[in-house]
Amino acid sequence: MISRAELESLRIVGKIIIEYPNTGQKKVFLTEHFDGTIVIAKIVKSGDERVKREIEIVTENSIPNVPQIIELKEFTNISGENFLCIIEEYIEGDSLQERLSKTKLNLNEGIKLLRTLLEISLVLEKINIVHRDIKPSNIMCCRNTKFYLIDFGIARVLDKASLTMTEARIGPHTPGYGAPELFQYSKKNIDIRSDLFSIGVVLFEALTGEHPFLSGDELSMDEIWYKTKTITPKEYQIDGDTSKQLISFIQTLMQKHTTRRPPSAQKAFDWFEAVLSTLEMKGD
Repeated sequence: MISRAELESLRIVGKIIIEYPNTGQKKVFLTEHFDGTIVIAKIVKSGDERVKREIEIVTENSIPNVPQIIELKEFTNISGENFLCIIEEYIEGDSLQERLSKTKLNLNEGIKLLRTLLEISLVLEKINIVHRDIKPSNIMCCRNTKFYLIDFGIARVLDKASLTMTEARIGPHTPGYGAPELFQYSKKNIDIRSDLFSIGVVLFEALTGEHPFLSGDELSMDEIWYKTKTITPKEYQIDGDTSKQLISFIQTLMQKHTTRRPPSAQKAFDWFEAVLSTLEMKGD
């Protein structure tokens, strides 16, 4: 993979402010672009089909609360390797994962997060896309309590050929947040309801401060998958949810079988709006 110094010397990006830890075959930098704006620069090797699909998803569709791709640059390093630089809108703030390491969300914040994720799912359902990796580290929290969903790197486009072999034993997902049909790789059952499951897990964790299935001391992926598939989340009383309509909705999103979740993103959103009238909301 290309080095920071080489990247700057080739003038692919402007001044590098932060080099983030490596994530697989991708290098990510916070940079000051040549026009003075602060952007995210992602460097990947050319020809990666998942990266191509991620770019297509973001550039060809208008998805709310998803960082926009500003520019694409192809280049060759001094060793003759071909790379792609993706210049992306920078969302200032912390990830939800970082936020939850300090404190859980209050009811107002949780409702804003839930609305954002459901509104994104409405659009994804219409364009036949499943994100497959909704989790706290892929959600950015801005200081104005606006939330963004990032990283469509393992998203599934339902009306295009799959990039994962049909005979694969385990499908792309993050253990602990992926629905059972994702880690069991039941292709015929993967649709927007898989994202609704992940949204339920994220909201449960964000509002209660605890993961619905995991304790954090699991010793293997097999144990995580087993608990995700078998454990029923504890009953919780969320402040302001006196009639327990919100926690009931979240628990339904997390049902193990797809047929027991809301049948569509629209039905989930309609249910969410009905729940709002039962909550005792406080001012921001």
